[in-house]
Amino acid sequence: MLRWPLIVGFIAASVGWAQLSVDRSLLGNTFDGIGGLSGGGATSVLLPNYAEPSRSQILDYLFKPNFGASLQILKVEIGGDSQSTDGTESSHMHDSSTVNLHTGYEWWLMKEAKKRNPNIKLYGLAWAFPSWVGNSSGDPFKFPELTARYLVEWVAGAKSEYGLDVDYLGIWNEKASDSNFVQVLRKTLNQRGHEGTKLVVKDGGLDICNTLLNDKKYADAVDIIGLHYPTDFQDFSACQRLEKPIWASEESSSYDDLNGAACWGRVINSHWVINKITSSIMWNLVGAYYHGTNWYGSSMMTSVEPWSGHYEVNPVIWATAHVTQFTEIGWNYLLNGTGSGELPNGGYYATWVDPKSTDFTMNIVKISRDHAMCTRPPLPNFQVKEETVTIQLAASMKAPAELQVWYSNFETFDRAPPMLQKSTVKVTDNRFSLFVPIGSMFTVTTVTSGHKGSFDQIPSTSPSFPLDYADDFQSTPESQNARWFADQIGAFEIHPSSDGKKSLKQMVPELPIGWSDQGTRGPMTLIGMREWQDIEVKVDFKLPVAHSTGNAVSASTCPSDAFPVDLTDKQCNGLTKSDASTPTACREACCPLTDFCNVWEWDESSQSCWLGYVRDPSMCKVAKGFKSQFRHLERSHAACVAVRVDQMWENGVVLCVYADGYWRLSNSGPALPGSPGIPKPPVAEGHLAAALTSGWHSLALAASAENKVCASVDGKEIFANLQVRDLDTGFAAIGANEWFPIEFRNLSIFKATSGGGWTPPSRCPRPSVGAELSVRNCSRNGLFAEDQGWELVPSYQLKHIDSGLCASATAPGPVVLEVCDSAKVGQLFVNDYTLIRNRVQLVTSKAVNTKQLRNQYVADTNLGYPLCLSTCPRAQTSDHEAEVLVFT
Repeated sequence: MLRWPLIVGFIAASVGWAQLSVDRSLLGNTFDGIGGLSGGGATSVLLPNYAEPSRSQILDYLFKPNFGASLQILKVEIGGDSQSTDGTESSHMHDSSTVNLHTGYEWWLMKEAKKRNPNIKLYGLAWAFPSWVGNSSGDPFKFPELTARYLVEWVAGAKSEYGLDVDYLGIWNEKASDSNFVQVLRKTLNQRGHEGTKLVVKDGGLDICNTLLNDKKYADAVDIIGLHYPTDFQDFSACQRLEKPIWASEESSSYDDLNGAACWGRVINSHWVINKITSSIMWNLVGAYYHGTNWYGSSMMTSVEPWSGHYEVNPVIWATAHVTQFTEIGWNYLLNGTGSGELPNGGYYATWVDPKSTDFTMNIVKISRDHAMCTRPPLPNFQVKEETVTIQLAASMKAPAELQVWYSNFETFDRAPPMLQKSTVKVTDNRFSLFVPIGSMFTVTTVTSGHKGSFDQIPSTSPSFPLDYADDFQSTPESQNARWFADQIGAFEIHPSSDGKKSLKQMVPELPIGWSDQGTRGPMTLIGMREWQDIEVKVDFKLPVAHSTGNAVSASTCPSDAFPVDLTDKQCNGLTKSDASTPTACREACCPLTDFCNVWEWDESSQSCWLGYVRDPSMCKVAKGFKSQFRHLERSHAACVAVRVDQMWENGVVLCVYADGYWRLSNSGPALPGSPGIPKPPVAEGHLAAALTSGWHSLALAASAENKVCASVDGKEIFANLQVRDLDTGFAAIGANEWFPIEFRNLSIFKATSGGGWTPPSRCPRPSVGAELSVRNCSRNGLFAEDQGWELVPSYQLKHIDSGLCASATAPGPVVLEVCDSAKVGQLFVNDYTLIRNRVQLVTSKAVNTKQLRNQYVADTNLGYPLCLSTCPRAQTSDHEAEVLVFT
């Protein structure tokens, strides 16, 4: 058995010394468990399509007791048909009359967790709701019986269909809660036989505690206070006066490497020590969602290659195991001063005891400020120093002669860090000592069942999405998502079509009560890579049969009867200011926007034009000095296909073909009525030779390396070699312009080889120490270029993968490569460690699949084609001249 030199027994140390007392005579609060969160949203979407044995291995690392994370709580999203961070999760009730208990994958995930650990607790929370629960009002609490029925159907379905008891139920993630609704929900749960399901309120901020203190009936209906990303340095007195368990019901959101583990290891101890928080649940459970969607890699594990079976077992797994493998829900914490507290030289310790036996577990964690930070909230400045601590065990602990010790260090950067390494320590005269270095996490325990699980031969990584790709959707089970697709707006499920064959069908009938997306663009589901540029997408589609047409207005005409309803001296809210400078120009600006604009309004006082969409002109209020007109829009249904699009198709190349024969090529997805802002003008538009007939049609769109696009409908060319801007990169996508049940089938994606976009990138000489860094055009289509391959390591260094050297900026002038040394300040490019992988930050932005460091994350017309950090000498670049990277 290994005996790490950090275990010093009872030996005096020369570097800082402190004695800590542990006494179980007075027990503290009940421990409620450590958990992970699937959803918020669609964070596990790629996991169900992993092949075996990889899929079972991933699940074992998460849920199997005494193997990996050994989670004690699984929290899942109750799908609500709306974007909730990384995608949309399907609701179990798209409408008020149909309950479908086979949508999505959270039911499956809960079953798999329970199969591995029957004692795991289950927790459901909604991020969004179908519109019907609010009777189309947008308010889920206006008709509390409807929303209560909706949530209780989910709880009841878990039991009736899957044999799962839902232990905890939340209200509405990070949104409002409501006293009357919570009381109605509690009553409805009890009436349906779910008295044991506890209510967590409100999965948000500290303000809920004062609200509950002032509303006894509300407080009586609530079992647990659920806080998100609570800072340890606020006043929790109101929450503690409620005498209810306080949870960090969503926590971390930090990257899944050593820094994420350091954050997580800190908070699951400090939350108890400082504020008596008895449970922490990490967002998110498993990063099984595409790079290029929000908060990539903020997970316990990373599993983004269902095509290869590759997955990553990250340090956060082992930080979690330090607690979960050596405790059980129902144990008790020990209070500060008798087993828990702050270390004299910085850091925290906490002790759990089994009230039914003599078992106990102690955690000790010491993380420096630069690596203790989670993504949120911010931390105050503090210092930590290494030290030796002696633990004095009271007679009540009945300590054995030897204790198990498990050790990790999350600030070991220049060699392989120790992760859950096992040893023992002798207990002499009821005392033992540990040397506690910076970055360390210790577990000292009487529990002997701990185990660092592993599997042989994880499949090799193959990060590029495999092309060519095809799916006719016939092999996917009914009600499920299509393989490798990730819904972003709306919900797309496999269902039988009228011909008996399966199709991928959009199921959301109207704008949901959203969490983040309040109605911007039409429904869309995506697939592929954020780095794609040169691809061709083909798909069959079917539009609903009966629908009026309304897109025949030409951009160059505006008939006199185009706006039949006069709204003079009335003002409509929610419109967007236009550049039109006269009432006539204002009217003409609205006229061709038949997917967006049904009201134009001229403000005489400010001489300004306002355009937009209102659902009902009677909502416009009387106001003198406004000239305005309204029209009813009966939008023609459209099928859309896209390439080079970002997560919410705000940017990209999008072709929509309408039932009346109109087509439009745009740099964004189709705007929904009432969406904020004025849609971008089309790249091109026109009309097919005839309107689309009922039945199935085919649609194809291709973009080449010359930034030219071509398209066809039913095999007939619409346009060829249309020039588009060169800066867009992104996924393939299919969708629609409105909330209706469009169907898709027979999707295929190919490389568009014209122009050489799939030719391997040009090579530069391998750099050596002293080489100056430059920037040059990023390689296309996710192809790896050695000069552009970088790793953002947890020490905040930028490591060039091919050479193994690190970027250095020790003085004003060019940034150069040096031998990596995490002690050199000039090599530390400190940044917001998680956000840099998800949006532009001061240093740069990270494209994970290609290992690129880019100057933009989404298309930025001010910057042009994306540029990447490169080791190529300026004189040897083959595209545009590279610019030398200068530190100032």
